[in-house]
Amino acid sequence: MNILIIGGSRFIGPHIIKELMKKNHTITVFNRGLIKNKYPRIIKYIKGDRNDGFNIKDHFDVVIDTCAYNGLQTKKLIQELNFDFLIHISTVASYKKSYIFPLNEKKSPLGPWPLWMEYNKGKIECEKLLMNSEIKSAIIRPVYVLGSHNHCDREHFIYSKIKKREPLLLPGNGEAVVQFVFVQDIAKIIAHLAENKITGIFNCCGDEMITLKGLVEEMGKIINIKPIIKFNSKTDGDQFNIKEFPFANENIICSNEKIKKIGINFTPLLQGLKDDYQNDYKNLV
Repeated sequence: MNILIIGGSRFIGPHIIKELMKKNHTITVFNRGLIKNKYPRIIKYIKGDRNDGFNIKDHFDVVIDTCAYNGLQTKKLIQELNFDFLIHISTVASYKKSYIFPLNEKKSPLGPWPLWMEYNKGKIECEKLLMNSEIKSAIIRPVYVLGSHNHCDREHFIYSKIKKREPLLLPGNGEAVVQFVFVQDIAKIIAHLAENKITGIFNCCGDEMITLKGLVEEMGKIINIKPIIKFNSKTDGDQFNIKEFPFANENIICSNEKIKKIGINFTPLLQGLKDDYQNDYKNLV
């Protein structure tokens, strides 16, 4: 297929490109070029800012949008590009804050979630615009994403604190239950949706749930160092301070039953953490 990837330069994008290249698809990447990447020669690269317009005349079987953060960006994509199928990477942060779990694609409404502020609002705009259009599309809603070369300072932050024997200051009581998904699983999901042009909205989350405190303890076990854990009650919930810890003390539990019905399996949490540490983070911390 002829596939256009919008964005594709930081974390998820390179994994998507690698996955699609296995099937010999024709790939074009469009982004601002702010992050230097050496794409393989067979990939066509177009430098540009989506907010200024795409100015691309080619027809694409699939467009994969990794970086739409408001409705205007999605609207511009629909108006200016020629394609058959769109995959929009959204987020579970588009759900309305709830105390009823798991969050479900069919029953759980979109709406305000104070923790996520403008990010929540913008992603809802994108989703609603697509839902109200006649575009054939798939929307995926990942939870917190982990994996090799994570541009968000998550695994590296925790491992480095543990190795340096520095205290990790968890928000609230550190007992929020959360889920994760590994970047390689997202890449496989996107390739599967693209190649089969499967429409719908899909949560993307691993099978296991874990507390923030439990996550830190398990990562300590991976490197055989007991972490020093402290807590900050002032950064609980939507008072979260990302400079102190990469995850908020707020429950985020989603159902992944819908996406598993189309043949998707997820990397077990502890196995994925161990693999990524050996393959990447061991040499970075």
